[in-house]
Amino acid sequence: MPKIVKVAVPLALNKEFDYSFPLNLKIEKGMRVLVDFKGKKMLGLVVDISNYTRVKIVKPILDTLDLTPSLTGEQIDFAHSLSELYPYSIGEFLFMFLPPYLKNIRKIDSVQYCEIKKNRQVRPRKLFLRGDDFLKRYEFLKSSIKENLKEGSVLICFPQMSYLLNAKKILEKDFSGEINIIHSQQGEKELYSVWAKTRSKSLVLGTRVSIFYYPQDLRQLIVEEENNPYYFQEEKPFHNLLDVAMTLSDIKGVNLMLSGDNPSLSTYKLIKEKAIFLEDRGGKAKNIDIVNMSNFSVKRLIGPVLIELIKSSLRKKKRIVVLWNKKGFSKTISCTSCGYIVKCSNCAGLLQKIPMVDEGVCPYCQRKEVFSKTCKKCKNGYLKEKGYGIDRIGYAFKKIFPDVRIDDLENSNSNTQIILSTSKISSYLYEKSDLDIGIVIDADLMLARTEYDATFNLYIYLKKLSFYFKDSLYVFTNNKDYYLFQSLNKEWIDFYELELNLRTKSNLPPFGLISKITLRCKNEIALLKKVKSLYNKLLKKELEVYGPFQEHPYKLRDKFRCSLIIKGKRDIISRKIIKEEIKGIRSNLLQLAIIFK
Repeated sequence: MPKIVKVAVPLALNKEFDYSFPLNLKIEKGMRVLVDFKGKKMLGLVVDISNYTRVKIVKPILDTLDLTPSLTGEQIDFAHSLSELYPYSIGEFLFMFLPPYLKNIRKIDSVQYCEIKKNRQVRPRKLFLRGDDFLKRYEFLKSSIKENLKEGSVLICFPQMSYLLNAKKILEKDFSGEINIIHSQQGEKELYSVWAKTRSKSLVLGTRVSIFYYPQDLRQLIVEEENNPYYFQEEKPFHNLLDVAMTLSDIKGVNLMLSGDNPSLSTYKLIKEKAIFLEDRGGKAKNIDIVNMSNFSVKRLIGPVLIELIKSSLRKKKRIVVLWNKKGFSKTISCTSCGYIVKCSNCAGLLQKIPMVDEGVCPYCQRKEVFSKTCKKCKNGYLKEKGYGIDRIGYAFKKIFPDVRIDDLENSNSNTQIILSTSKISSYLYEKSDLDIGIVIDADLMLARTEYDATFNLYIYLKKLSFYFKDSLYVFTNNKDYYLFQSLNKEWIDFYELELNLRTKSNLPPFGLISKITLRCKNEIALLKKVKSLYNKLLKKELEVYGPFQEHPYKLRDKFRCSLIIKGKRDIISRKIIKEEIKGIRSNLLQLAIIFK
């Protein structure tokens, strides 16, 4: 009879711990158990049962907390695969499969577990469904969902709650009473109740976290708008939902459908390699009007070209959206004498001016601070707003168009003639839009970002925007000859081929691997010492290492932040080298986050 239980705990320790098997307890793989871990009672998960141990003194399991296993053997294998892919322990991933209610030390009497045999498919089918908007894609998805629900469950992942709730209204017309919602903002008991209810024969709509709560009889996994940046989990344990979905599809043998207006570049590479099939339901691409500002001598942000475009659209009784991806009143508040830029005293974020009062608010911690009449640093100059935020643009428009109804996106209604919005607009418009004209006036600023994928991300953003407006999308730029603007009105594949070619030459993703390691610490000196030490260690491994870089803002939530960028080969060896070098860095005083792209 087996005598040793191998237990995983929710700590950054990439190992399992041996405990003895009390004869009076019924213990199975996947059960939650109570263990003595370094003198403290701790929740653990049984990952294996054995007859052998190398440990001389083995502590006994204190108690079992389940009548039947909370996790399947398949989920344990899944956690092992993710632990190989990312620099986190199996225990950290395993506990992500448990709803928060089960992460507490409490006994559960109800039976939740029912082992489902793996599908017999040798190779699950992976497909990218391309369509202009969710309504058009849903016409294809609907029959597929109905077919798979006959034999098991379907899980559809959405990047944001606003998107999910809009999609739910559409699905309810065909699946009334069958839809279950899972997201991280649910209360412990509510989430546990939905989790228990959706172990089989379920249609689940969820945000990023829902993939870890997948039904045991899952037949189809759908990732809607797979190119969305919200699928990146940047907090511990870091993961990219697309990687997790691919792994789950292979381990469980279920079909994976990626859906969106355009694929991510990594997905397009897999389409080219025939690893993913393409179902193209996209209609004729909408033309995007490029406004070449370099032709005009007056280059003010709110200049005569923009004003005349808005006037002519208003005369035609068109509803207009002006897009500027910067919240607040201004970009910075600085001293006219010494140039000092006013920052939040709590987290070093650039304070945003509150209109009509001498106060600023931090966009990160929401702390408000009163501005002094003179600069606190030089005691001589006075403070002045520089640059534009969306509120300042609205303030200027109300002077230029005093008789026109102007509102921000959240407060707009059918009477609003000019709507002011940041890129957040993409979280709202998933049903048919009644908007006529879109005007992007900050395209060049978006391109000026330091990220290597700034051009591709702007392309995706502009193409998505073009389908929100019935008439036209206007994009203002001083760089009309840049390859992005030359490609906007061509076939989408032409741009993807061009971008892939540029990435190949530079060995950038999806060909090379880009890793970003961010360290956070309250002690600035300790942080700089540790990040410099890590930089030297990685250099010795013959990796391309850049940095250290101060994050923006440098101080956030009372912690200083520094990052390293590592460029290497896109293989498991590069990941393992990085994982090995960062092992043991995390502590109560120093936090680490890592992103693989």
